[in-house]
Amino acid sequence: MLKFDISNVKGSEKTLLKMIIEKQNWIDCGEQHSKAKIVWNQRKQDKCSKYSINRPRLQISNKIKGIATISQKASTKQCLSTFALFYPEINEIYPETYIYPQDRNLLYSKNLNLFIAKPSNGSEGKGIFFPNSMNDLVKKAGLEQLVIQKYIDNPMLLDNKKFDLRFYILIHKLNPYICYLNKEGLVRICVDAYEKNNKNQFAHLTNYAINCENSNYVPCSNDFINDNQSNKQSFSAFRQTLQKNGQDDQILFQNIENLIAQFMKAIYPFILYHSKSDKSEQSQNFCIIGLDIILNSEGQPFILEMNSSPSLQITQYKNNKEEISPFDFYVKELVVTDAILIATNKKEWNDTSYKLLSDEYQLVNNSVLELLNLFWYCGKGMKTLSCSQFCKISNFSGMLNDNLQRVEYQILFCKFQVQRINFYQFLELIIAIQKRMNIQLHNLLEMIRI
Repeated sequence: MLKFDISNVKGSEKTLLKMIIEKQNWIDCGEQHSKAKIVWNQRKQDKCSKYSINRPRLQISNKIKGIATISQKASTKQCLSTFALFYPEINEIYPETYIYPQDRNLLYSKNLNLFIAKPSNGSEGKGIFFPNSMNDLVKKAGLEQLVIQKYIDNPMLLDNKKFDLRFYILIHKLNPYICYLNKEGLVRICVDAYEKNNKNQFAHLTNYAINCENSNYVPCSNDFINDNQSNKQSFSAFRQTLQKNGQDDQILFQNIENLIAQFMKAIYPFILYHSKSDKSEQSQNFCIIGLDIILNSEGQPFILEMNSSPSLQITQYKNNKEEISPFDFYVKELVVTDAILIATNKKEWNDTSYKLLSDEYQLVNNSVLELLNLFWYCGKGMKTLSCSQFCKISNFSGMLNDNLQRVEYQILFCKFQVQRINFYQFLELIIAIQKRMNIQLHNLLEMIRI
């Protein structure tokens, strides 16, 4: 019987967990923290509770280190942009994106009327605006870091209204890397009809926290599997709507699954890097992340952002009164319960609401991951190595250093030794060396492959 420490959780999320624990006949350990099998965290960081220092070795947490860092909008963009140096096709899954003020000079050449600005650490739609010009952007940004993203101005519409999709992904393990996509999700629909040139927030921003403030907001009914009239619907109901309209929901879901698999592949090396450890197999932790996806008018999906701590709120305001939302409970109970059952080996994934992101997507078969291993390898003990020693130690199994010029090793060595570059800078350096040597990237990677 599973035992839980949920002492670090508050509000509606704690209500959800208590309801799940009671329904499954599991046990809330209360103050007996050491007896818990699962320590549930509400925070983004894996700080667990104040008892985490003495946490028993076999306890499991619902947070994986490194996830919170890359889920910040600016960090997600950096991960994908860096990955795109090696796999340019990744640019097709994410709108054109810049970071302010870092990319300020690049933004001067852009028509900012086509972009949307979001605070890098923002949530619930707070602080989002449509810049009219660079001066407008600078004035509104102040000292805050912003993500400036090309606006998808030809979105697929439901009843002439813009919507987006929230999907939940379970990262079961990091080594081996195993991810699952929950087949249910949320469809969040704007209250007002979409007008391309009218920047009314109720017509352009799909966030629940914004739209629920509108008196015309319609909460989901208790028939949430079939309800296609509300402003927040189930993905199951959305698929039924597509079928009724003569559209192929199977193809659309497959395209979304492919998109998510590509995204999960791209972020994996950076999760490992930010976890500050190349021994991720020691971690038993799992993590539920949220991905927000939008479809254009042709049904092509794009990932808008990632959330390492997706809201597990199950309450809604109805007639100025807060109450449990049966719809939110349905979706989030499914997501959380089945994630726990998979993470604790109580059920096989095919007996749950999750779908395995299978090996055919080759989630970890990429050169960026190999370069992370090289980065770790070269980064060990650099303070005591001379440049000549570094050249020698680089000649480990599979590395044909005779095909590299000594100057290339000197550059690598100086970057590590003097500037202490990070992994992102290291990958940019690899690209620079490839261009200077004027050889195909895959040939260079063959030379330095571990």
